[in-house]
Amino acid sequence: MKKLYNIYFIVLALFFVACTENPLEDVEGTDWQKERNVVSILVEGQIGTAIIERNFDDAKIKIYAKVENIADLANVEIKNIAFSYGASSANEKGTTLDLSSGTATIAVASGAGESLNWEVSLLPFKSDLEGTWYIGDVRMYCDMFTNESWGWEKNESMFSYLAELNPELDNKITFTVEGADAKGNPFGKYEHNVGDDGAYGSYTDANKGWDFNSRFRKIPTGNGTWLRDFERNKVIITDANKVEHELDLELLTATNEVNLKTEVPYLAENFSWTDTDWSYEELAHMSKLTWYTLTKERVLQTGNSITGLTVKDQDGDTQIDGDTKEITVTILDNGANLAAIELTSLNLSYAATTDSSVGSTLDFSTANTTTINVTSETGESASWTVKIVVKSDLDGTYSNPSSLIYVNQEYGSDYSKNISDDFTSANLEFDNEIVIVSEGYNGDRPNGKITNNAGADGVYGDYNHVDADVDLNSKLRHLLPAGESYFEIDLVTNTMYIGSSKDDLTSEAKMLATDTGITLQFTLAYRELEPNWNYGNYDNYMCWTYQYEINLDKQ
Repeated sequence: MKKLYNIYFIVLALFFVACTENPLEDVEGTDWQKERNVVSILVEGQIGTAIIERNFDDAKIKIYAKVENIADLANVEIKNIAFSYGASSANEKGTTLDLSSGTATIAVASGAGESLNWEVSLLPFKSDLEGTWYIGDVRMYCDMFTNESWGWEKNESMFSYLAELNPELDNKITFTVEGADAKGNPFGKYEHNVGDDGAYGSYTDANKGWDFNSRFRKIPTGNGTWLRDFERNKVIITDANKVEHELDLELLTATNEVNLKTEVPYLAENFSWTDTDWSYEELAHMSKLTWYTLTKERVLQTGNSITGLTVKDQDGDTQIDGDTKEITVTILDNGANLAAIELTSLNLSYAATTDSSVGSTLDFSTANTTTINVTSETGESASWTVKIVVKSDLDGTYSNPSSLIYVNQEYGSDYSKNISDDFTSANLEFDNEIVIVSEGYNGDRPNGKITNNAGADGVYGDYNHVDADVDLNSKLRHLLPAGESYFEIDLVTNTMYIGSSKDDLTSEAKMLATDTGITLQFTLAYRELEPNWNYGNYDNYMCWTYQYEINLDKQ
């Protein structure tokens, strides 16, 4: 049986040999090598990758270059060229093309001997970056703990965080193409010049002591060089100090803008949950990316805000309400003429203008207010109301050493006594600290905050008597409430009104000057309740009280 199998295989082998003397002849030869393609090409002065297109025998190559950088268009050297397998051409690496007319021909022969002419066109290169750009925006991306279910993210303009960055908005950034490297990557001269304001922006806030220039200044100022890395889609800017700044390039074709983007260190582990300043944390720790948006047309600014203002002899900080466009400043009461208060500083939205200037005077003679008109770069105007508060001797911190209750007995005595004489827990009020702060005006009435802070014992006075039917808390506690309250003063009657707000005034007191401060004199409703006529504590305090005085000594 084994012999029969051997005979079978010998006959089968002879059969194949008889059919094909060399079964590998087609593979070993060149007749099967039909391709006549140019796979890639790089010539002298070329920038970027050549565009190679073929539709049957219609074969074209487009090469982009800075033509002025090629020494002899009649002899443009082929730096590198690759053909399909088995194909060849007389136009090999090191040979030249005559592109003086803008076109040349490369004949490619396949391994099988078939030829195809490729038309090579030399076209002027225009870089995505070449030319002069304006800064449309500077932005940052913040990762606010997105690894947590409650986290969120932010994409914000940095101009809303750092006003001192605003001068960047009229700067010009210019990329000039000077040539290309061995890989066809364009390079050239880089310039970042100041605009009409003559200044670069700064990633700082001097008032807060912030300086983030080392973190965010990724687009260098001044002159340098640049390189476009096509393979990695990056732009490498080398500044005058030979420091390289590597940026991702994003082309925004719909708006004819570009983004130059880079990462910044993400430092979430340094986030402070104590007295958190969110703007600081986002800038210092939670930002991950920053980028410049460059635009061919300068973006005109729409801001018409006042961001800072001071006047001569000002006391304390300026209060600015951007929503209502109201500003409040406080000056010391030194007899100044309110019709001519000097403006000592004025900060506006970038590129905005105003009808006032530093060194001029403001007229506050009407209701202690004046207006400043601010016009944006786009021509939109806004009117800002500036209020001035004349800080009187009233402002300050006071102690409350005593309070008097007044009783007028029907058919009896009219007398006063210290409230703590009969209400022993009332003396808990007498180590309190009272703080009065003027803030502005409600119409023609000065207003502000009056705060009744508990003293060292941490508690407020209680006006409950040992007699079960005598409790003056409902009569007295609201007169000068615990904690912070609103006040306004009628200057004609010298009356202070106190409450939770200007729309909720719950008590009023005559203001009486004393050698050590002031006394707040409150009128109490007399005989609200019917007396028992035994002239006891109920009759005296629940029925016949008519006045209460809180003595305040200025500290």
